[in-house]
Amino acid sequence: MRLVLVAPPWNSLYRPSIQVASLIALAAKSGGGPVTAEYIYLDWFEFAVKELDCEPARFAAVYDTIGEELYGLGVGDWIFGRGLPAARDEDEEAARAEYAGFLRARGVSAELVDLVLAMRASAPRFVADTADRLLDTGAQGFGFTTSFSQLVPALAVGRAIKDRAPDRLVFLGGANCDRPMGEAVMRAYPFVDLVVQGEGEAAVAALCAAEDPTVPISAPGVVTRAGTRLVVSTPVVQSVDAVPVPRYDDYFRRLAELPCSELIRPHVALPFQMSRGCWWGEKMHCTFCGENGSGMPYRSKPGRQLVHTLRELTERQGVLDTYAVDTILAKDDNGLVELAEAEVDVTTFFEVKANLGPRALGQLRAAGVMTVQPGIESLSTGSLKLLRKGATAFHNLRFLVLCRELGIEVGWNLLSAMPGEQAEMLEEQLRLIPFLSHLDPPSTVSKVRVDRYSPYFERPEEFGIELRGPEAKYRFVHPGEDVDRATLAYSFDHDEPDATDGALLLTLRRRLGARVGLWKKLHPQSRFTYRLGPTVTAVHDHRPHVGRGREVLRGWENVLFRGLTHGGRITGSVAAAVEAGATPEQAHEKLTEWSVRGWVFLEAPQGLVLAVHDSGRDELGRAMALGGRSAAA
Repeated sequence: MRLVLVAPPWNSLYRPSIQVASLIALAAKSGGGPVTAEYIYLDWFEFAVKELDCEPARFAAVYDTIGEELYGLGVGDWIFGRGLPAARDEDEEAARAEYAGFLRARGVSAELVDLVLAMRASAPRFVADTADRLLDTGAQGFGFTTSFSQLVPALAVGRAIKDRAPDRLVFLGGANCDRPMGEAVMRAYPFVDLVVQGEGEAAVAALCAAEDPTVPISAPGVVTRAGTRLVVSTPVVQSVDAVPVPRYDDYFRRLAELPCSELIRPHVALPFQMSRGCWWGEKMHCTFCGENGSGMPYRSKPGRQLVHTLRELTERQGVLDTYAVDTILAKDDNGLVELAEAEVDVTTFFEVKANLGPRALGQLRAAGVMTVQPGIESLSTGSLKLLRKGATAFHNLRFLVLCRELGIEVGWNLLSAMPGEQAEMLEEQLRLIPFLSHLDPPSTVSKVRVDRYSPYFERPEEFGIELRGPEAKYRFVHPGEDVDRATLAYSFDHDEPDATDGALLLTLRRRLGARVGLWKKLHPQSRFTYRLGPTVTAVHDHRPHVGRGREVLRGWENVLFRGLTHGGRITGSVAAAVEAGATPEQAHEKLTEWSVRGWVFLEAPQGLVLAVHDSGRDELGRAMALGGRSAAA
């Protein structure tokens, strides 16, 4: 069967779809019917720029905002909602007014709301044109990948295809179709012929091998129809060893056709995958995490394949920036040492745990990892225990200090309002943050969500949570009286456990948000560094509001300070200072003074200097030193 795999809006403009491209590569390797990819989110970008008469760079920023920042409000889905069956029964003017009010009440600017309304008005024309063009390919089946805000755009185009050609096969897969959501999609939208729950390689292979789109297929994770009944095949966890390197040729072909392709191309990073699942989640599932769904078991390719994968990707496309979509970096055999030894200028991104130490982070930087997402979530050890993160405030702060030293950009979020949160957990972070302005601030401060598949959702009573149903956005995303939003939804409203100090907690959370806002504002001008001499340490403290300029540490103070750079045991550092001439009382008093000044963070039994080492060498030279290699190695 001839297939077209479709990547709908709102996939990042700067990332080709790894879901589609991996299946394209697998189909090419295994034979069967021809399979091509269509990156219609690039089509949508070109269409909307013309339709809205919007400057391309301006619309690129709007596109990013809708796809990344406003996902929680359902904006990307709602824009394409007129393609859903229930839209025929809606009063469109009333629907537009109600949703505009919903957005404004949540702080969306009037200018952006107007653009959203304009896109909603023009989306049906885009959907119709896209369906016609897809049918012109002559394909018998059309498969849509759906993650985040891609579900309704996929449904709108899929429905338009079925309206024009009822004999063509329309099927969906991706995170929005994982069980039981995939079955709910089939029940709510009868024009969908098939969904794939879980990993899609086996299903696409079966579809490629099929000769007739009207004959039901059987493969793990596939849900099909038998009259009014759904036939469900249980998903299975598949090995990643046989998954080939993604083929992004169709993305770059379409990108080259865009009138403003040079606006996007310099920022493109090529997604790749070395593992699936989460080894930490297998051991201790973070309470709020709904990632992986039915695919939590951890599977990883041999580390030696990393260099091969990146070489094939970058040389084929001439793009040297890459992006790992793994939930978490492998603990041991991850290929970073081999990548560093390859001595190429490939850069990449990984999600990692925040308890990585100096050696591991040095290896990351030496291998070209320039950006990481560590899942820090909090700077309070008490909060981290509630979230089951397997890290402490010490680990998280050491991670931020080391990444600043190595020139690794850190993307992280700060969470609050988790069940069991105490006022002192917020207060300790409020006291700490003014001393951290030189370190990468969090992107957002937000309340924890209850997402499907998370422990909060699966066992709410264990955490004192009362679920109140799907988040408010879903009544706009999936309109209609008979739609089972509770099964279609991924995120849910909930009531927190009652707390006697609820008013105080609310005040502290607001203060935390304001303090992080100030952190972001001060960060570009903040510096807190130290340099090591033969027997002295020069500390340069230029943090706004708290810094006191340059100071030189000598004798036992120098020894005490050095004992806690990159983290160390408090007892060991004190003992070294005593050996250098201090009394135990003097050493402890000095640590207390430094803690009050925000020079060190003390969390027994460990302490950490919060200043960043400025050795005079570049970040890569420091990475090689931390990673256990000399610069000449």
